[in-house]
Amino acid sequence: MRDPFVDEKALKRIRLLFAVVLLAAFALQFAPAHAQTPSCANKNTYYVASLNADIDPGTADFMSSTVSSAESNCAGNIVFILVTNGGDGASMESMITSIASYQQWGGNFTTVVAPEGSFAFSAGSYIAEASNGIYMEPGTTIGSATPIVSGIPTGEENSTMTKDINAFASYMGTLTTSNGRNSTATELMVTDGVSYPDGLALKENVINGIINSTTVQGALSYLGVPANTPINSPGVKSSLISVLSNPNVSGLLFLLGVFAVLADIYHPTIILSVVGVAIIAAALFGLGVFGASPLAVILMIIGAAFIFLEVKTAHGISATVGVVIFIIGFLLVFQFPSAASSAPSQIQQQPASFTGATDITYGLIVALGAAIILASIYLRSIRDALRRRPKVNEPTVLIGREGKMESDLKAGGRGVAMVSSEEWSVTSSQDLQRGDSIRVKGVSGQTLTVERVET
Repeated sequence: MRDPFVDEKALKRIRLLFAVVLLAAFALQFAPAHAQTPSCANKNTYYVASLNADIDPGTADFMSSTVSSAESNCAGNIVFILVTNGGDGASMESMITSIASYQQWGGNFTTVVAPEGSFAFSAGSYIAEASNGIYMEPGTTIGSATPIVSGIPTGEENSTMTKDINAFASYMGTLTTSNGRNSTATELMVTDGVSYPDGLALKENVINGIINSTTVQGALSYLGVPANTPINSPGVKSSLISVLSNPNVSGLLFLLGVFAVLADIYHPTIILSVVGVAIIAAALFGLGVFGASPLAVILMIIGAAFIFLEVKTAHGISATVGVVIFIIGFLLVFQFPSAASSAPSQIQQQPASFTGATDITYGLIVALGAAIILASIYLRSIRDALRRRPKVNEPTVLIGREGKMESDLKAGGRGVAMVSSEEWSVTSSQDLQRGDSIRVKGVSGQTLTVERVET
């Protein structure tokens, strides 16, 4: 039976919006990263980019855009200002691949750790060692590149960690040696977690030089970059990918989108439909970029389906089951290894997650889930109350009420009467005149059957 308080058109509109927005999300996720580059006779110009962030899919997109833009502008020298605590392995590998592609094109890639007090730790040190040249300013540090691995089977911790560390050390050594620096020293970054301040880094041939400056502009001037050269930073797209690829954010957005769509089913507005579906699509895109387990994503979608099923059920049971299933799926995002946070593909190691759910995230997920359950119960109670309340425009509630004729009426004909402050089409077996008092005897469609009230 059709529920008159659930807008069926809204449900159809939501299905259509889901299809369109999800297709757009997948198209964005698999869009080609590089455009066709021109043939360049002169590659003497500079392209400067600056990154002060953790290494994640968004920064990988920024590196890809940096290389693509430099090649498109025939800039044969990229100066990359780097400040980072590190990040996930797949994004690191993607950035190193972009650097290698640029070097094969004929470009010279230079990493600069600046300004004073900056650092390039963990994945940042691998990216730096993949560069043709590395320069540091006084007071800066590079190193501490021991991998953090999770998901190791019980009882295999020591052997697996040893294999992983050796594999990463070998990878670091390959990057360093190919650029003429000291692989023995850089491998210690991996095996022993060693970090090198600027002076020691130069002494151990971990870097190519120290820049006697404390500012980014001073470093660029030292490297011969023209003073008017712009410094490019991550744009909206890269920043958005960085935000969405954090599963903490994507999980919250997914549940928030479900809440918006649920509200739209009960109180249809095109704005809520569009916003809710777009938020869910963005969350799924972010989980896909992060590399969340398919099982985790499927459970989250099943949870959302149960929440929507609350429209047809009662007492919040379906919504509660849906929220529980969603939370299980969300937790599995962190329990199962993430494809996007694994080590370089050529290194056979246990995948590791670069981020985890925080206590704040747990609290927000539980609070938002509880809000959805309470809201579904509240919305349903409102709907049930509306179903029990007589409709204002339902003619049957007028039976027995009195009113006055607004026009003359011949027996068997039609006229107009005022009943309950509204004008109604009326008929009668009696002749009635304008101003006569009448009483409603029955209803046929939207026409009232009336009789004269004798005074």
